[in-house]
Amino acid sequence: MRNRICWRTLFLLIVSLLTLSNTGYSQGERFEKLKQLRDRFDADGDGRLSSEERANLQKFLQGLRQKPQSEDIPASLIPGKTGLYGDVPGRFTLKVIESHELPDERRGKVIPLRITFPAETGSYPLIVHCHGAGGSKENGQPLVQHWVSHGYVVIQPTFGDSISNLTPQERLQFESIGDFVSSAKVTLEWKNRPDDVKAVLDSLTLLEKTFPELEGRIDTTKIGVSGHSYGAHTTMLLSGMTMMLPSGQSLNLKDDRIRAAVMISPQGPGNSIQSKSYSTISPPTLMITGDNDGTPQVGKATLKGDWRKQAYEGLEPGDKYLLWINDAHHNFGGISGVNHSGAGPVAPDQVLILNSTVMAFFDAYLKEIPEAQDYLKSDAIQKNARGLARMNGK
Repeated sequence: MRNRICWRTLFLLIVSLLTLSNTGYSQGERFEKLKQLRDRFDADGDGRLSSEERANLQKFLQGLRQKPQSEDIPASLIPGKTGLYGDVPGRFTLKVIESHELPDERRGKVIPLRITFPAETGSYPLIVHCHGAGGSKENGQPLVQHWVSHGYVVIQPTFGDSISNLTPQERLQFESIGDFVSSAKVTLEWKNRPDDVKAVLDSLTLLEKTFPELEGRIDTTKIGVSGHSYGAHTTMLLSGMTMMLPSGQSLNLKDDRIRAAVMISPQGPGNSIQSKSYSTISPPTLMITGDNDGTPQVGKATLKGDWRKQAYEGLEPGDKYLLWINDAHHNFGGISGVNHSGAGPVAPDQVLILNSTVMAFFDAYLKEIPEAQDYLKSDAIQKNARGLARMNGK
């Protein structure tokens, strides 16, 4: 019986290896992920998966298995030859502080951080990047690495809704990502997230003292924030979006230190977000969505790009932009660095266009580079993206 259990477990892990094969992990990283996957479902910690534990693993794999590789969209744009702004990595060398527990004594908690910064001496604008529901500070590396290579410091917090915070027993309560995203574990974190970002901004001097290699690297007068999905919601709140609470009161969590904001997959109106909620977003803003940019939340499968575009339509004019990427799904071709069911196909051109436009936006409003400002207001994106994207501004 023990041998049969081991072979069944091995079979499931082989399936898992195939599931992870197109995520961009190296072979060693994939086997480490497999070990973590096995440990995750080994609820009793005996080093083997029982029949019940195997069944839970199999259910998990059915929900997260990637789409066939044939659905991926091959690249048609050649970096460096597109005419798009900043479409190739910059000249700066990356250094990473992979994990730091930032104490927030006022709230009695710690905030896990990942900090990526240029190795070269200098003072650089700061971007705080906010992950989506269930994600962590590890998500978004295709974006973060590109931005840092162009001369930015990026701090990535892990918020309280991260799956990484759950015990193996807690994880088994959710049959799918949609179930988890719709759970109170996630939805009740909406107000804690902006407070976490504010705590990070309050602690920049402390971070420089803790890590001498950061000293003088962060220009605290040039702070931007970005976020994907639930992270876009966090970014909108920090930028001044007004929440209309069930009590009839309004709530605004704006942080005046933020000079530019990027919202990838912003939320359209619903619940506490009304059409007038967006009008109080004040800093220069770039919103990004596309035709198939759906939501994994239960009961909201039909809400896609047209719904998200309403957030842009509700903004007051003045340095506000909408990048629409044709046919883009929620993961925009791979910006999170991982893939799962419903996230859409791998599409390098979408990642390139998104990275290029974000780079132009932050260069325009954090570094105040005139060429970047002119680029955003021109027709260069429509012209050079070969029909894959369009840009609106107001």
